Amino acid sequence: MKTVEECLKKNRLKRATISTEMIQKELAIGKEDFSEAANGLERKAFKWTTIQAYYSTFHAMRALLFKAGYREESHSALKIGIKELYVISGKLSEESFLAFERGMELRELADYKATFSEETARWLVEHGKTVIEEVEELIK
Repeated sequence: MKTVEECLKKNRLKRATISTEMIQKELAIGKEDFSEAANGLERKAFKWTTIQAYYSTFHAMRALLFKAGYREESHSALKIGIKELYVISGKLSEESFLAFERGMELRELADYKATFSEETARWLVEHGKTVIEEVEELIK
C-alpha cells in the first residue's frame, strides 16, 4: 500500500462524512495527549512521554484525515493518507510529517522494545507542539 487509492481498495482507508465537531474532538484529544506528554517529560517518565507525544501527533493527523473525508484502519494508512492528501500538495509541511513519521518509529521502539531516551522524548515533545499548531491552523 503506497497510495490512497490502494488503501481504499484494501479498506485501510474509507471515505466518510465526518462532522466538524468530530474533527475538533480529535484535535482536542491530540492536545490533551500533548499536555500529558509535556507533564511526563517534567516527571522524567520518558517512555510514556514518547508514547503520548506520538499519540498527540497521531490524533492531530487523524483530525486532518477526517477533514479530508476519510477514516483510517491503521497507523500506516493514516501516514499514507496524510502524505498524499496534505504533504505532496504542500498544505502540510514536510517537517511536521517527518516528526509524525519519526514519532511513529520512536513510539514503537518505546512500546514494544522498551527503547527510549530523554533526548528522543524531548525531541518528540518539541516537534509535537509544532505539529499540533500547524494542524490547528489547517483545520480552521
